[in-house]
Amino acid sequence: MCIEVLSDSTTEIMERDTIIKKDEYAKAGIKEYYILDAQRERTQFFRLNKTRRIYKAIKPQKGGIIKSKVLPGFQFRISDLLEKPSIEEMVENKVYQQFVMPNYLREKQALQAEKQALQAEKQAHQVEKQARILAEQRAKQLAEQLRLMEHRN
Repeated sequence: MCIEVLSDSTTEIMERDTIIKKDEYAKAGIKEYYILDAQRERTQFFRLNKTRRIYKAIKPQKGGIIKSKVLPGFQFRISDLLEKPSIEEMVENKVYQQFVMPNYLREKQALQAEKQALQAEKQAHQVEKQARILAEQRAKQLAEQLRLMEHRN
């Protein structure tokens, strides 16, 4: 896979990146060639034809999603190239979860589990403290009752 980012320069350089390099990469057998343009005018995605060494345009799937066959699981939404969603947004987006974010998701889930464990521990300590206070109060009551009973006798 090759990802080419076009520079904002001369027409000659852009033609080199979009035409000449494209042919060179096809002849070299690069299976996928993505051309990214900040203005989106020349953004294109190609896959090498199986029989001949020429590129065919990759048709986006529903939702404008490009899926790689070279890197299984690698996919992205074309509109996100410009919109650049935050990591938090990407983590919640099924398009990115399996390839781009699995480690982040695992860490986030581990952190969430740790927070829940700490919260459960805190609650257990509070319950234990309440039980101790109640036991101490009951012990004082019983001691007082015993003192009163001894005082009567």
